[in-house]
Amino acid sequence: MGGGQFKQKFMKSLFAKFFKLRYNNRMKNSKPIFKSRIIETSKLYSLLLIYFSLQILTFYLGMNRRLAIYNGIVVCFQFFIAFLMIKVNAKRGRRMSWFCLGVSMFFLLRAIVAAFIAKKPLIALPGFFMILMFALIATLFSYQVELLDKRMVADYVTSLHNGRGLILALKNKIYNKESFYVIYIEIENFKFLNDNYGFDFGDELRKIVTKRIKNIIKGYGVAGCVDRSSFMIVLNGECDAKQVAAETLHTISDKITIKKNEVEIDCFLSPYAGIAKCPDDTTDAETLMKYSDIAMYYASMSKKNRIVFYEPQMDEKLKRQIEIEKIIKKALASDGFYLVFQPQFSTQEKKLRGFETLLRLRDSDGKNLSPAEFIPAAEKNDLILEITAWVLQNALKTFADLVKGTDLMISINASSKNMESGLFVQEISEALERTGFPAKNLEIEITEYSLLQSFDQTIENIKALREMGVQVALDDFGTGYSSLSYLEKLPINLLKIDKSLVDDIESNFKSQQFVNAVIYMGHLMGCEVICEGVESEGQLRLLKDNKSDFIQGYIWGKPLEFDKAKALLNA
Repeated sequence: MGGGQFKQKFMKSLFAKFFKLRYNNRMKNSKPIFKSRIIETSKLYSLLLIYFSLQILTFYLGMNRRLAIYNGIVVCFQFFIAFLMIKVNAKRGRRMSWFCLGVSMFFLLRAIVAAFIAKKPLIALPGFFMILMFALIATLFSYQVELLDKRMVADYVTSLHNGRGLILALKNKIYNKESFYVIYIEIENFKFLNDNYGFDFGDELRKIVTKRIKNIIKGYGVAGCVDRSSFMIVLNGECDAKQVAAETLHTISDKITIKKNEVEIDCFLSPYAGIAKCPDDTTDAETLMKYSDIAMYYASMSKKNRIVFYEPQMDEKLKRQIEIEKIIKKALASDGFYLVFQPQFSTQEKKLRGFETLLRLRDSDGKNLSPAEFIPAAEKNDLILEITAWVLQNALKTFADLVKGTDLMISINASSKNMESGLFVQEISEALERTGFPAKNLEIEITEYSLLQSFDQTIENIKALREMGVQVALDDFGTGYSSLSYLEKLPINLLKIDKSLVDDIESNFKSQQFVNAVIYMGHLMGCEVICEGVESEGQLRLLKDNKSDFIQGYIWGKPLEFDKAKALLNA
């Protein structure tokens, strides 16, 4: 390594360490920006006073020939004071240091002129070159300071505020007693796209999203990047936060086309938004970010609302979420999960079609947790992948010998995280091989939500499963967001109509007609249709009339433990 390279690397390291320490101290300090500016201003003017005191001293020393040798020492102290000004505040300090240098130059030139007139030796001329050298160093130093200042509070790719910049912006508004909203936006499938297409692709995606967000909020707020998949908007309090959030999510969700290796790739992002307000929710910057993040979490867990405002009770629910995650991890390690099986029957003959595998969980006290509570908690992270693997292994192993040589179907639910993975089909293939379970007797149930997460990968996985002989069902139909154009492309075997659509068919003629239309559409797609949640004779009669192929519900069968399910097979 050459001397120049070593010096450049050393200076860069020195700058980085200095400013990292500086900003860490700033972030620990809870003083608002304007309060910090008052302190900075007082420091700057104190330094300015010291500088001019030293300048007067140099003038006095210059008048006394015996003391002139000490002039250089005093000038060095002046340079040091000028550097301190830049350290305190890069922009204002640079202006003040240049002003001070200008004054010093004036006194220096005055001394030179006086020396020429009096025909005395130019003892002050070396100081002239020192000042010029310092001017160059001070300029480079101050611009480096400004550059590092910006990098410490800005995201490298998008140039938006980073986490530090957002905190400082929030503290500034809080100090000014402004009313404002914090909108936390999470792009749920960004990680999948970033992992599959690379960081350069992800960076380009972030730039496009940034441009779209800026077009929505320009003049009404500022935006920032919390991390690669999360954005934050600090919106003026007089704006309609829900409308701005809705417009932002809509524009982010619009198709994005990026060219990679001369191939155009279409992306459909899945964003959610959580909103907190200052001062209604809190007047602490970090807590505002936390509250908006919590609200965003609830938006991501909701099937209906992609925009959620923070409410105080959410904090308790989040603590419960963390507690449930611990219970799930413990259950995976100690066989706390168990399976039950709900029978499915043909509507006309009440012939057993098979069983849907349902997961149950007991905590350490032996108390059952509702699937409506622990399944969403697991789906929020990769725990759902471990759970699906556990269900797959145990369900196939349990029924492997019973289904051979029969048409009995064993249905297993797959999450959107499973379907967006390129390894899921391989996992199923390995599970079938390990357990000896026939592929034709396995049915994988997916939801419409999987299509939103990663349509192309989901279709690819469905096709691969069909080629293996595995059946595929679309679960909870009628509760998601899929368009008919999507459904038309799905190579599925079975369409499952959600219980919420079946509930009112006896009392509501529109509901009855809607279910009839869905059954007809399923048959038009070449699928068989099963209706879930059938509980009354009236519902059963109407579904028979409307040609539903199968039913599943309490009227003919509640979820059963394995021994009772096995007895039903032999009945």
